[in-house]
Amino acid sequence: MRRWQVPPAALVIAGLLAPVTFAATPVRTTPPPEASAAARAFDRGDYPQAIVLARQRLKALPRDTSARLVMARAEAALGHFENAYQAFRGVLALQPRNTDALYYLTILGGVLAEGEYDRLFAQAPESPRAHQLRGDLHVAQERPAEAEAEYKAVLDAAPASVDALIALGDMTRHQSRFEDALAYYGRAAELAPQNYDVLYGIGVCRSYRQEYAPAIQSFREALRLDPTSAPARLALGHALLQSGQAAAAIPELETAAKLEPRMLQAQYLLGRAYRLVGRTPEAEATFARVQKLVQGQAAEAVDAMQSSDPLGQRKQAEPPPPPDKP
Repeated sequence: MRRWQVPPAALVIAGLLAPVTFAATPVRTTPPPEASAAARAFDRGDYPQAIVLARQRLKALPRDTSARLVMARAEAALGHFENAYQAFRGVLALQPRNTDALYYLTILGGVLAEGEYDRLFAQAPESPRAHQLRGDLHVAQERPAEAEAEYKAVLDAAPASVDALIALGDMTRHQSRFEDALAYYGRAAELAPQNYDVLYGIGVCRSYRQEYAPAIQSFREALRLDPTSAPARLALGHALLQSGQAAAAIPELETAAKLEPRMLQAQYLLGRAYRLVGRTPEAEATFARVQKLVQGQAAEAVDAMQSSDPLGQRKQAEPPPPPDKP
């Protein structure tokens, strides 16, 4: 008999028997618990211990999405839906396309809609918290127009909401609406100048606008806050490479590739940087890894894809609505 009794809805969210695979992390002098240790505790039904181990790891490595996913699923298994929701949301803030987080958050959204959040929507349907929640759920369901309307409603009631400003900045950035994104990030920066998400988002927008000098500055500031961020290392390496500093780009791209070995953009840009500085054997080895990642896709197609979206940021905007019939 298991020690912890779990609400039925939580069992659906937790996916109790689903194993999790984890990427290697850099060796540290006093290493935190491995994410796999939290996963083992989760798999044997020891959800409180899984949360403890995941939190210990996140204290040392706050951007470890594997540990954050285990913690979110364990919170859900215990019926702590608000904690689970915030943890899944944290995963998506780091990896907007994380399929596990999107899947569980979609299920969790259904549970919340039927449970305790019914009271919030009934008692205060126009409150900033209710709009924020609906916006987040629309993002998880890939409904950006509805999400944007909800986040804007948050700002109507609470103009100093950093969370809503960042959410709008991220959403418009992924749609290549860089002017809008910079406006939202700029407002957030006035309220939280040392926020990683704000600095990273500003840097990406500047980089896609080919404003590489300010982009480099933003990425360096973001990395001072989180040196283990593979996306920021990639983005800094790209900006350096595009501004003619291939030698300076190489260590940043090498670090990104070590942190996320399957990050296609890091491998591709690293191969380019090696080639530019004359390190031909390393370039060939790196492009061989690229071919494995793209599973034999034609080199011309890979070049075109990486040239159009070097940081893997863009999402297609929703098509415009059809014109009204006369």
